[in-house]
Amino acid sequence: MTMMVATLGLLPAAMSHGIGSDSQRPFAIVIVGGLIGALAISVFLLPTLYVWIAGENDVLPLPETEFEN
Repeated sequence: MTMMVATLGLLPAAMSHGIGSDSQRPFAIVIVGGLIGALAISVFLLPTLYVWIAGENDVLPLPETEFEN
C-alpha cells in the first residue's frame, strides 16, 4: 500500500510538461520505476526463487500453540 500511494502521488510529477518540470520529472520517473520494479521483484521473483531453491523436504516449522505465562 505504501508503494501504491507513493507511485500514485508521483505520477503527476512524472507526467508533467509544465514550467519547472525539467528538474522534477526525471526524479519522479526514476522513483516510480524503482517502486514498480521493487514490487515486481518482491511479488514474483522472490517466491519463484524460493520454490526453485527449496528442497522437497524443506518445511516451515509449526507454530507453537502454548503460551508461557
